[in-house]
Amino acid sequence: MLMIQDGIEVYCLPGGACCEVDENHRSPLDLDDCPLGYETCNGNCFYYAE
Repeated sequence: MLMIQDGIEVYCLPGGACCEVDENHRSPLDLDDCPLGYETCNGNCFYYAE
């Protein structure tokens, strides 16, 4: 999934970054689609964790 921060696409996240809604707790960069239906992730989601 596309990760955007401050209007810039992010290609690398910290080692422990994950989407807690994803059953496998994968990094948003490893997801094809957001489990909540959003088109992009900006890290401000309540379910994003580092």
